Amino acid sequence: MRKIDFLKEQIIESRNFVNRLISEIPQDLWYTIPQSTDSNFAWQIGHLMISQNFHAITCITGRNTKITELIPIVDYVKIFNGMGTLHRSVEKDLIPAYKLKEQFDAINEICIDNLTQLNDNILFEQLEPIPFKHPVANNKYEALSWCFKHEMWHSAEMEAIKVALNYPTVWLEK
Repeated sequence: MRKIDFLKEQIIESRNFVNRLISEIPQDLWYTIPQSTDSNFAWQIGHLMISQNFHAITCITGRNTKITELIPIVDYVKIFNGMGTLHRSVEKDLIPAYKLKEQFDAINEICIDNLTQLNDNILFEQLEPIPFKHPVANNKYEALSWCFKHEMWHSAEMEAIKVALNYPTVWLEK
């Protein structure tokens, strides 16, 4: 198996896991911040959306015009970045939950389409130019690897939010 295919599969699997969590909680609770947490589903989803764009698209193939047409990326980075801040929630109905989910899915589709067109030769190349040092990656392989690891990290936070909202863990039967 090619390394790029492995990375793509990991990104798909981590997104499938997050989508399971999303399907288990009603959208009208996405903006609720339960006690003992500092975040809500809406922020987590927005954060994963801009993170996937950054780690798996911008750092790998450069800025994508489809994404800038789809979302106001500069505004979303201000809302959903989270680096260096403890503000990890968004106000109720800032972006309708259905629209946030559509954008989340669309960026993931763009990501997977991009990865399908790449090969292993690019993996140890330097990242595409970004305005600051990447927080964990020195090359494209590391950025793609961090993308799915980061998503799984946030899935644990989403699970904690879900449980705190009285939606217990549901493990699907295989």
